[in-house]
Parts: sequence; C-alpha cells; structure tokens
Amino acid sequence: MLKPQQNIARNVFSLNGLWNFQFVKEDEIPLNPLKEPLLMAVPSSYNDIFTNLKEREYSGWVCYETTFCLSDAFQDRQIILRIGSASHEAVVYLNGEEITRHVGGFLPFEANFTGKFQFGKPNRISIRLSNRLDFTTLPMGELVETSGSIEQRIHYDFYNYSGLHRDVSILTLPMETIDDIHVKSTFDDPSIATVSYAITTTSTKVRVMIVDASGKIVAKASGKRGIVTIERPHLWKLGNGYLYTLVASTDSDIYAQSFGIRRIDIKDGGLYLNHELVYLKGFGKHEDFLISGKGNFTPVNLRDFELMKWINANSFRTSHYPYAEELYDLADQYGILVINEIPAVGFNFWSGREVYNEQTANKQTLENHKKTLRECAQRDKNHPCVFCYSLANEANTHEKGAYYYYKELVDDARTYIEQPLMIVEWVGAAENKVASLFDIIGLNRYFGWYTDFANLSVVKDQLTKTLTEYHEKFGKPILLSEFGADTIAGYHQLPALAFSEEFQIEFIEMYRKTIQNLDFVIGEHVWNFADFMTKQGLQRFGGNKKGVFTRDRHPKMVAHYLKKAWEE
Repeated sequence: MLKPQQNIARNVFSLNGLWNFQFVKEDEIPLNPLKEPLLMAVPSSYNDIFTNLKEREYSGWVCYETTFCLSDAFQDRQIILRIGSASHEAVVYLNGEEITRHVGGFLPFEANFTGKFQFGKPNRISIRLSNRLDFTTLPMGELVETSGSIEQRIHYDFYNYSGLHRDVSILTLPMETIDDIHVKSTFDDPSIATVSYAITTTSTKVRVMIVDASGKIVAKASGKRGIVTIERPHLWKLGNGYLYTLVASTDSDIYAQSFGIRRIDIKDGGLYLNHELVYLKGFGKHEDFLISGKGNFTPVNLRDFELMKWINANSFRTSHYPYAEELYDLADQYGILVINEIPAVGFNFWSGREVYNEQTANKQTLENHKKTLRECAQRDKNHPCVFCYSLANEANTHEKGAYYYYKELVDDARTYIEQPLMIVEWVGAAENKVASLFDIIGLNRYFGWYTDFANLSVVKDQLTKTLTEYHEKFGKPILLSEFGADTIAGYHQLPALAFSEEFQIEFIEMYRKTIQNLDFVIGEHVWNFADFMTKQGLQRFGGNKKGVFTRDRHPKMVAHYLKKAWEE
C-alpha cells in the first residue's frame, strides 16, 4: 500500500478536521445520520477531549461520521478512503452500506468506494470503531464481565488511547494504477551501488528514472522489474539522511518513491552501517502528547526530531507499535536509525497465568501476529531508517509454548524480511526459550527501581550478570533496550533521592558505566524519550515519568547529561 501522494495523476483530499461522533451499541449500523452527535477532532484520541471520566474511560464502540462531495469530473477515477490508523477495530460505511472492515490499531487500511460513490452530492462516510482488546489482538488485552458490564483489562504500561489517530483522506486514482513499489539497494565497494526495483501494476509499459537530492537523473530503466547501478553514490548515514527518488510512470499513473543507499550487517558481534561499527544511542519512545493523545501531530513530531538531534541520539525504538508514516519520513531525512516494533505487547500475565495456550495466545493470535508484521513490513519496506524489526516486547518467553509460537512467527518473517529480527525480553537467560531465534536481543532492566528500590549499589553486579548470562547462552548482540527511573520534573534532592532529577542522572549514569566494558552490548536506549500517559495506578502519577523530557517536551536535568555523554 503506497502512501498518499499528490501529483498530476493522483489527488489527495484531506478529511482531517471536525467529525460528528457518538457512542453506539455494538450492533448499531449507521443506516441514517447520527442523531445528536458530539464533535470530535480527527486525528486525535477521543479520550482526552472529554471532561467526563466515564466517557474518557469508555470501552466499546463509537461512530465517526462526515460528508464529502466530488464533482462529475471524477467519475472515471477510483475513489479510495484511506485511514492512517483506527484503534483498534473499524468498520467503514458509505451512505449506510458497509464497505470494509479492519482489525489492528496502528497501521493504515483502505476502503474502495469506486462504483458506489455518488458524484455531485454529499456522501456520508461512517466509521464504527471499537477500542476493545482480547486474547487474539495486538496488543493483547482481556475482556472480563463484571456486574453485567464488560471491563477492559490490559497488561502493558501505556494508556489505551482510542480513535482515528492518523490522517484520513480521499484518494482519486486512475483506473489503472501503480499499486506498489519496492526498492532495494546494496554495495560492496562504496564507489558503486546496485539498486533493484519491483513495481506492481497492471500496466504493460513502465518507465523508471532515479534522481538524486539535487534533481539530477542518475539512472533510467524500463519494465516492472530491473537493476541499475549508481556510481559514486551518496550513502545514507547517521545524521545525514541522503535520499534518492525512484520515479515510476505508466501511461496513466506516476509515483515518486524515496529511498536511501545503505547496508546493514551484523558481524563479529556488532552492528555495522555501511561497513562502519555503530553504537546505538537513543530511546524507547511513544506516540503521546497532551490533549491529542496518540493523534498524529506534525509540530510535535518535528520537535521530537530536533530534540533527538540536539541530544546527539542516533536511534529509537517504536515502542510498542508502528508509528505514523510521517515519523519514518523524518527519520529518513534526519539520518536516525529505527527499530520498528509491532504491537505484540501485553503477552505477559504478571499474575503467573500461562500465556501461550489454546485459551489465550492461540492460533488466532499467531495469525494476527503474522498479519500485523506483514502489514508493517509492507508499509515500511522502503525506509532506509528501518534497520530492524522487533517482534514482541516483554512477552512470557520462559513458557514452553512460547518457542513453538515464535518459531512459526520467525520462520514466516524470514521469507519476506531481510533486516535483522529482534525480541525485547524481561525474563532471565536461563528460562528464556526463544532468544536463539533472533538476530538481536533487547533487554529491559530496572535494577534499583522495580527491584531493590532506590538502591543503586546493586546495579553493577546485577546488570553485568544478566547481560553476561544472555551473551554466554545465546551469543547474540544485545541492546540495553530499556532502563530508567520515574522522575518528577523540578523535584530536587541532595543527596539524591528517588523521583528527584539528581537520582535520575545517577541511575542512568550507573547503567551506562556498567555496560561500557561489555563489548557485546551494541547500544543503550533510555526509557523513555518523554513522559507519557498510562492507566491509573499506585506506581503512576499522571502517567509514566521516566522521560528524559517532560510530556510537553521540556528537558529534565538528565537531558543535559546525556547530550554531553553522547557527543562522542
């Protein structure tokens, strides 16, 4: 699925703005316009718009509705509704008729209105949406009936924001389109690069040219598949995201696909970009901001990348779901490496119940897991920033059933993903059943916080032990993918006490010093880039406060420490 693009052959009409909105019953079909609707912003999470707790914490179905009109001049075009994301299950209607359904809250999907759209008058577009999560969904959740109502339970630490979170657009396309483009580049000698392409279209005549960042044509070809060479290429590098553009055209359509020339290798226990050893410095992040929740917000996206540039970060993980396409575009341009994580979170029951069995993470869960990963890889395959895919976060990988589950998932993934595969772990090496299947192991560790609270003297020995045990058992590169301490901005204590800004610095400094002599650790991702919202709980005051930046993107003291530490 190609990202919407405005050009001489394609039109994009944004439907972002105010929509009608209503809480509805599960079986309620929008045969008629919504009665007494509320207003809702698109894109946004609807939760933080409301001032009523019941509406904010609502679990169930809602309906979004708007109208759109096109003149008769578009009758010979395909009419496509493109939804950037809808959390988590959506049903799309046109003038009361169901058009399509989609499950999964973090990836785009389309509804084809061709042949049903009424030209010259308003068309009513309705999107029914459910935020409920169960044992088959990603993320995994639990629906429990209590006192005659359904209670949503989640086993992960971020808020279940709901709504139309990304751009919603009407696309008008030619009847014969370019449906997909896949660009791959590689090189052995950096003085010459090989670029291969595959174009999906029913057109028989396809013309291709590649232009550099200055607009100069550096290669031409024809046909749906081909290989070209580029001499003295500009490589895509950290901090210098040089991009080429492949322009594909047919007699009826045209599309420009950006790409970068770079290669990723894992060898000698290290991570290499363009044959140069890379040490990852950065964060786990969240799509999360004041009022808009997980709604895509361009000024915040740009601010985040300026802050990452300022602090000398070179990478981040899309914890714990694929982000809006705009963030990958920015990472491509800024030269930031991205670990692309799919929403396999909540696969852990801290109560001790088993996850991988027929009642919970079952065959249907696995099929949804495969489907989501395929959709993610299909969407993001041309981004040079994406160097790795993370297939799960903090799952119960110590269970016997986990091996068979992830073996099937990884085997399927390797048939179409060429980048390294990673899993992010919380269990110990001795109990882990699945880490051997992956190329990189991410470890989340909070010694001195969730265990031995505020006692930093235990960190060196415990962290060294757990990292070394993983390396000795599995022999894979290890990323310290999460470490951090909740910190209240502006709270200061001497000596440093838990939750103070001074303690956050001492905590992160202790972890960093510990891993400096462990050459099998390929990087450090601090948890988290910025404070973010969670469900209410005794351990949470207005969300998770482990951010290096506040939720409104102001630096805590630790940001200045990391900026200096990451200068090298």
